[in-house]
Amino acid sequence: MNTLLLMFLISLSMFLGTILVFTINSKKEKMLGALLGFSAGIIISLLIFDIFGEVIEETNIVILFALALIGYLLSKNLDKLIPEHHSHNNSKSKNKNILHVGIITLIGIALHNLTEGIAMYTIIENNSNIFLPFVIGIAIHNIPLGIALSSPIYYSTNDKKKTIIYTLFATLSTLVGGIIGMICSPLFEKFNFPIYILGITSGMLSYVVLDELLPTAKKYNQKYMYAILVGITFMILISMI
Repeated sequence: MNTLLLMFLISLSMFLGTILVFTINSKKEKMLGALLGFSAGIIISLLIFDIFGEVIEETNIVILFALALIGYLLSKNLDKLIPEHHSHNNSKSKNKNILHVGIITLIGIALHNLTEGIAMYTIIENNSNIFLPFVIGIAIHNIPLGIALSSPIYYSTNDKKKTIIYTLFATLSTLVGGIIGMICSPLFEKFNFPIYILGITSGMLSYVVLDELLPTAKKYNQKYMYAILVGITFMILISMI
């Protein structure tokens, strides 16, 4: 099977997370807070158990900190370009704030998927011995990312079509990463660009957690910390499969 086609099929597993969000009938604010806390736990686990370690292994902790700081500041400035959030005078402004959280989360996850797509193409093409467990791991790993992306979008718009379009955009970013990996693999092997992009992405995802998901989760559910722990535990269990 063509590598790019296989990558696209694997990335579609994000839609399983989206479907799970759709099946939760309750639109109560406490449920939204719990989902956002769960999403924060997912991304925290992704950073601590995956991204940070990978960047340090290829570079060092000082470079990780510098790259993460660049990513954090980049997200902070991108945030300013997305208007009408942090205003909660009525239900309409609340929905705009939650949608804002969803858009920022989308940017972070899409960049993560872009770098993951580059790595995925290289591994599928050149490492047949770890091909199957890698593919299964990525597919399962995408499910909670689908939840993290879909929950703020769906709760703010109540629009399944729009939520699916946002998820599709994040899915296609994996495929774009694969295309970049196919075209630029000699250059990447020489200068190890993907690891630097991943370091910047870690800072952007940190911004998503610290400045968007956690404050909003706390606003809607005071017990959001339990949801964070569930998200972290969920990702740990997935990593053991």
